[in-house]
Amino acid sequence: MDAQPRQRNQTIDILRLLAAFSIICLHNFSGSGVIGGEETVALTRFAVPLFFMFSGYFAAGFDRKRKLRQFSRILIWAVLSNLMYLAKELLPQRTAYAARMRLSQIFPSGSWKNLLLFNESPISAHLWFLGAFAYVLLLDLLLGWLFDKLPRWTRWCLTLALMLGGLTLYHLLTRDPGVDFQLYHYRNFLLFGLPFFLSGKLIRTGSFAKIKISWLGCLSMLFLTERLAVLEYGSLGPWELYIGSTLTAFLLMHLALNCPLYDAPKLVRAISWLGRETTLTVYIVHIYFLDLLRGIYWQHMQWQYEFGIFHLIPLGVFALSLAVGAVLALGRAGVRKLLSKRAHA
Repeated sequence: MDAQPRQRNQTIDILRLLAAFSIICLHNFSGSGVIGGEETVALTRFAVPLFFMFSGYFAAGFDRKRKLRQFSRILIWAVLSNLMYLAKELLPQRTAYAARMRLSQIFPSGSWKNLLLFNESPISAHLWFLGAFAYVLLLDLLLGWLFDKLPRWTRWCLTLALMLGGLTLYHLLTRDPGVDFQLYHYRNFLLFGLPFFLSGKLIRTGSFAKIKISWLGCLSMLFLTERLAVLEYGSLGPWELYIGSTLTAFLLMHLALNCPLYDAPKLVRAISWLGRETTLTVYIVHIYFLDLLRGIYWQHMQWQYEFGIFHLIPLGVFALSLAVGAVLALGRAGVRKLLSKRAHA
């Protein structure tokens, strides 16, 4: 939540919800082999960078106490999420021996090192984001004051050097079959999360929002950047991030700041509330529902290359994940209200 005494920009929360749905599409279609699958993945690669940018944007307005609280919250979510998915893997095992064998498969040699150094969860790959988010928040808590003291041009140079340097390293080393370069060597808190987080901080304190682009012009540019991402996929094949995806994230950030929604209709406010209160939950639980619905699909449906039921799975996963997030959010609100009444009793 923005620390300044003003209304929250609901456009940001709506875009967070769009990013959450995009990540579900990304995970559903990646490697699926269906028509339009990899093109959809290329179109949705902006989502995680946008999440980090929004987080940096809000963190720029936090004091040290608020930063500590945010770090503690994400760390707790990261631990609980890993334990939840670990339980999902172990509970179906019928014997202690089978459970130990499954544990040895989940935690092979080197997995703890990758978890600590590269925030790569050995339990569920999508949980890398929570580990990276926690590391980035910890760096901002400990060293953010030093970064903020640097000249603005120096801060931008460092941020862009991390962003473009990491992307260039990823593209070069993945092309060399003689180099043992794994995805987590790039997709981690340092080369992926931190530069976008710092970009959000710099945008919050700079003149980025003063660059005037009409909403129609912004949408036109978004079409071009997404088209660029698809062209990059066609030329380079599947990659973790494209230049077009990076430009899309920056344009969506600009759209959020130049087209803010404050006094919106009830339906828009409801969508904004979902984006604010459920996005993190949607990210955590969507893999469970994705595995569930795809398992049902493979069990009862014949595989189709053309557009069909498989293409609609993200909508079902999104609806189920939103429902879980909404229930948890309403439960938290109810508990806070009850505790507030008792405190004033």
